[in-house]
Amino acid sequence: MRILIAGASGGIGSAVVAAAQAMHCQVVEWNRADFESGAALPPGPYDGFVFASGVCNVKPLSALDESAFMETIRINCGLFVFMMREIVRRKLYGGNGMRVVAVSSVSANEGWAGGAAYCASKGALSAVCRAMDAELAPRGISVSAIEPRYVLTRMFRDCAGRMGVSESEAMDPRELAEDILKGMTK
Repeated sequence: MRILIAGASGGIGSAVVAAAQAMHCQVVEWNRADFESGAALPPGPYDGFVFASGVCNVKPLSALDESAFMETIRINCGLFVFMMREIVRRKLYGGNGMRVVAVSSVSANEGWAGGAAYCASKGALSAVCRAMDAELAPRGISVSAIEPRYVLTRMFRDCAGRMGVSESEAMDPRELAEDILKGMTK
């Protein structure tokens, strides 16, 4: 199985890379810097795509400016949309289609103080996945969002205090990675 992993250098992405390699999958890593440099996606075909790229911009509404809000939406949702557009345009999926999992968040459905940009971006990501799944199913492409509650990563540690959540409430990213890959290899 050949899997494209976006956000491969982050906490969740690196856990997915390690788990996929342990399952003897061929892994192609992609990071935000690759996208922002204008580099083309590596050639396919891919059997799976895991989108684990994201930022958590925590600001009270009174301090949230348009650029910070739009940058969060661009990275957490827009990057996924445009990567998927390239996958579809260039037919980078295999003859049997492709399984796509985007790492969203429980914040897609639950709000917290200072989380307007992050919650909006994750809500958009989950909604985009539902729309893409409906559109791409005839091509054999399954698109879903996974909405974990809390995952113990550097991003979680940077945001958790502002969310009022302790590290003991967060899951290990390796556990999430295994769950993601189990769903992809069925």
